[in-house]
Formats: sequence, C-alpha cells, structure tokens
Amino acid sequence: MLVVGAMAGAVALLASACGGTGDARKAGGSFTYAVNDEPDTLNPALQDEHTDPVTELVHRGLTRHDADNKVVPGLAASWQVSADHRTYTFTLRNGLTWHDGKPITSGDVKYTVTAVRDAASDSPRGRNFAEVAAVETPNPLTATIKLKRPFAPLLDALSMGLLPRHVLDGKKLTDAAYGQNPVGAGPFRLASFKPGQFAELVPFSGYYEGRPKLPKIVIKYVPDDSARLLQLRNGEVDGAVVQPQQVARVKGFDGLRVESYPTADYRALMLNFANPVFADKKVRIAMNHAVDRKAFVDSVLAGQGTPATGPLDLGPYKTDAPFTFDPARVAALMGEAGYTKNAQNLWAKDGKTVRFELSTFAEDSARVAILNVAATQLKQQGFDVVPNPRPRDWVRANWGKLEAFVVGWGTPYDPDTSVFGPFHSSEALAEGGSNYGTYRNAEVDAALERGRNTADPAERKAAYADFQRALAADPPFVWIAYLQADNAVPAALTGPTKRTLGHHGYGFFWNAETWAWS
Repeated sequence: MLVVGAMAGAVALLASACGGTGDARKAGGSFTYAVNDEPDTLNPALQDEHTDPVTELVHRGLTRHDADNKVVPGLAASWQVSADHRTYTFTLRNGLTWHDGKPITSGDVKYTVTAVRDAASDSPRGRNFAEVAAVETPNPLTATIKLKRPFAPLLDALSMGLLPRHVLDGKKLTDAAYGQNPVGAGPFRLASFKPGQFAELVPFSGYYEGRPKLPKIVIKYVPDDSARLLQLRNGEVDGAVVQPQQVARVKGFDGLRVESYPTADYRALMLNFANPVFADKKVRIAMNHAVDRKAFVDSVLAGQGTPATGPLDLGPYKTDAPFTFDPARVAALMGEAGYTKNAQNLWAKDGKTVRFELSTFAEDSARVAILNVAATQLKQQGFDVVPNPRPRDWVRANWGKLEAFVVGWGTPYDPDTSVFGPFHSSEALAEGGSNYGTYRNAEVDAALERGRNTADPAERKAAYADFQRALAADPPFVWIAYLQADNAVPAALTGPTKRTLGHHGYGFFWNAETWAWS
C-alpha cells in the first residue's frame, strides 16, 4: 500500500522536479497537477476500470474512447468481427514501438490478453477475458481473438493498456518492479516516480499521433483537500482536483479557470452483508427511502451533481427506479419487517436496533460530508448509525471489516464495466473481486451474464433493465448522488475537452497529448 504524504522533504524534492514553486502557472513549462488519490500500481492490468491519470497517459490499448466515450481505434488501426461475434481480428498500426524503442507486435496482444485472463485471481480485469478461448498471431501486425461465446464488452475491455511481452514474459503479472516502472506506448513515458509524492511524465516522440505538445506533466499526490487548495493558491501546482465546496473559492484565484464535467461517478452507502442487520431487504429498501438525495446535491455538492437511484443513471441503459424520500414508506416497510420504535426513537426488534458503523476515507472532505449528512438523515428516520471516518490506508487494508461505507463507483463506458464488478457474486471480496459488500442475488447474476454474453442491442437493453429491477427490489447500496468533476487549470492551458468522466473524475487527461500553452 502506498502511503501518501506531504512532508517538508517531499515538498523540496517536488519543487525541484516541477521547476520550482511560486511560478507554476507560468505558461511554457511543465504542467504540475495535484490529485487526491494514488494507485497501488501503475500496471493497467492490476487496476479496475478506474484508470488513474499516470497509467492512462503512459499506456494505450488496442482501442480507446473518444469525446463521446465511444470505442475508437487505438494501437489497432482497424478490426473485423465475425458474424457470430466470436472472432475479432485486429490489425495493428505500422511502426508502433514501446517507450523503450522495441517494436509492438501481435505477440504483445497475445501476451496481454492471455496473461490477464490466466491471472484472474490477481487482476480485476481478468473477468473481461474469461471468454477468450485463444489468441492467434498469423503475422506481426495481426492478432485474432477467438471467444467461447459472444462477449459484448470486448472492444471496450481492450482499451486497457497493452503490456510489453519482452519486459514481463517469465515474470508474474503482479511484478512489483514493473508496477512502479512500466513500459507503455501512450503519449507520455514515465521519467520518474516517487511513491507517495509524484510521477513525472515526458512526451513520447514515437507516439502514433505525434509528439505531445506539453514539455512535461507532473502528477503530484496530495490526498488532503485543504492541502491541495493551499498549494493551488500558493502556485506550488498548476492545477488540481477540487471539491464542490471549493469551486467558488478557486474561481477567485488569479490565472485559473475551473473545468466542470459531468461524471458517471456516484456516491452510495455500501452495505456489508456479513452484518446480519442488513439481511432483510425491507430494511435496505426502507433506508433508500430515508435519504433526501436532493438535499445532498444542494448542500454537500453545492448543486454540482444529480440525485442517484441506481448504478446506470447517466447512460442509455437507465430505467426508472422507485427510490424517493418518503418517511411514510420507511415506517411501513420497517413495520412489515417487524420493527417498532423504542424510547430513543430508533427502530428495534428483539431489543436490537438497526445499528451499524458508517465509514469513509477521512481525507476526502466531500465523502466525509456525505457521511455526516447520511448519518443524520438516517438517524432522523430511526436507524442507529455511528459515523466514523477512517484513514485511507486503514480502509484499503480492512475492506471486509467495514459495516457500511460511502463508496464511489461508475464508468461512462460499456455498462458491464460499471456493474459486473461491484454486483456479481463471483466478484465477492473474498474471491479478490470488487464486490466489497459480498452481495449475492441470483437474478442480478443472471441479468449481468445475459448483458455481457449477447451482442444483440435489444437483448442487452432488456438484460440491464432486468438487472436494475432486481437490484431495486434487493438493494445492496443506499444510493446518494452522482458527482460533477471540478478541475482547476491555468487560464493559459488549451486543449481540455469536456466529456463524461469516470470514478474520481478519471478521464480528464483523455486527450492530454493535444494540450498546449497558449
């Protein structure tokens, strides 16, 4: 686990790496950007669909996403799909090289897909290649992927960064050294990486779309929201991720503008099904009717977001969900579940209240604010909630011990990337997956499997409609809100282009190879 800090020595080192402090917004030099979250590894195969800025800039997949989040060619110039949707033939671009100068070939495609597939217990991306039967390489520029059965999200899945066979062959996919010193084919290469401090990126002259225009990008890891704001104000960084409540203040800083983009990134209260208090779905449905989502958007998010009622609200597969703020419905459901109010005005049955600890990352001010408002609203409706934010490193080491957590998730890509990981039973935490609450529902599983194993658009739409109905009838989360991503950048920076972003606002750097100083 990487520990993020802001100690004096690190600040001095960063000042040197970033060209000094106090002049960060001077056009023409490096672009230094402060983010709130640092990945455990820069290996794209070991990340889920939420790819951090450094990994995104260093790597490139066979496919990528455009401004509308549609799949377009990446390292592959083109592809063909068989009539039965079981054979995909990719043609690589001519002259591609890795950052170390070695040629990229179809052998790298075969290595990447099969290595990730075979290391499914270590790679959250393994689920995306489970249906791969074989990868054939008839020549250096052609790779043919053969599937056991149709897998609709495949083109989306292949946006994951390609891995260099010549570097990793014979090593474990989890090789720690590679995770801190990756070799990619993206627009920028990693020049230096100081875990807990910063990553320094320089343009890759061999990038297939041409050499990027910015001379250097430095991603600085600053998990504390107030510290990022202070560094932004003092000119120690060019730009930064800012929280909703900070936007108005940042707009008053000289030489900056705020880029505000919609996201598919929602916040919800994840419930741990190891806690018997959540066993009755009527209790969980009641909790979803106990929160006033509009109040969250208006207060905590300062109007920069939308109420959430499910995991696909911002995409074309959304269906209407039944959750509204309704205290009368709460009382009716809790009564049906056998609960009555005790002397403390809390729901109780057999002398036990609906008591649980609600936690989140203590360093994330927006999540802490959501936690406090959620705890207050739920307690007003009779639920015995104990708010307790915890340090990020503690949370990451103790997911299974959390009773409830202000979780964030969501991607703007294929719906499978947003829902299979957190809700399919095969992705349970104990199995190394991202279903952290160990939720199990046979109807949900079946709908998710149908959605990924058919290429028919109408069948997929029906499958995800069934999924959302089953999820609403047996909710694993208490849905809160979708966020808007706010990024402060210098007024002199050109190129950032609005699109719907993912979790943590990831994707902001999607076209950074075109960014420049005016």
